[in-house]
Amino acid sequence: MERTAATLFGKTRRAVLAQLFLDPQREFRLRELARLTGISSGAVQYELRRLAAAALVRRTERNDLVTYRAGVDSPIFAELRAIVEKTSGIEALVREALQPASRAIRLAFIYGSIAKGLNRARSDLDLLVVGAIAFGELIRLLQPVEERIGREISPRLFSEREFRRRLKQRDRFLTSILHGPKIVLMGELHDTR
Repeated sequence: MERTAATLFGKTRRAVLAQLFLDPQREFRLRELARLTGISSGAVQYELRRLAAAALVRRTERNDLVTYRAGVDSPIFAELRAIVEKTSGIEALVREALQPASRAIRLAFIYGSIAKGLNRARSDLDLLVVGAIAFGELIRLLQPVEERIGREISPRLFSEREFRRRLKQRDRFLTSILHGPKIVLMGELHDTR
């Protein structure tokens, strides 16, 4: 997905769109966007001007305060947001963060409100991980993502053995998660049958 995003949008545009479109009701100041993206104010400002001219971003001036937010009135807002979510959104960030431990992780998926499409600004991210990774290592990998997206990630970690045992016992928690919406990041769900 990273290659797709890089082909469609340059680094700065991708970062700006991700911040604005993943939290479309929030207003951002220029310096705040620069800090969150790690990109210079000048480069961010250039992209914001171009995106505002295309009505993809809304610029608001109140006294001396200028803020920017996603152009939710744009006829292509929903489609662009879907592209941003798939290529630069939370899903992509978490998948990328888990990549260094990919050999130890058998299955990882997002469940809960975000998987249901109820991605509210303050929703925490529910993540289930099955594998031979230490909980402390998992937290260390996820911490930069938490800081970047500004929300808590709540991981549930199971060894393969524990996961299979609970599946066999028809554990209520796992059963409800497996029957609900999920965003698979690593592994395959058919392994859970």
